[in-house]
Amino acid sequence: MHTLTLNIKDNAYNSILYFLRNLSDDVEILSDKTSQKITKKAGSLRGVFNQYADSSKIHLEDNALQNHILEKYTKENL
Repeated sequence: MHTLTLNIKDNAYNSILYFLRNLSDDVEILSDKTSQKITKKAGSLRGVFNQYADSSKIHLEDNALQNHILEKYTKENL
């Protein structure tokens, strides 16, 4: 019998857990726990989704609200 401890990133956790559960009867999951490190305040979370951002659209951020209002006004008045 062997014991294995893993630190798995969030995006791979569900896939690996599914794989282990369906591998065979030779694998027994003794403990399944997740830990969350939420130490930042809401104000300090700025840029947390930066890795998912489309950098080609950054130049549109300055006028995003203005463009949204114009589009909404145009749709309502046509």
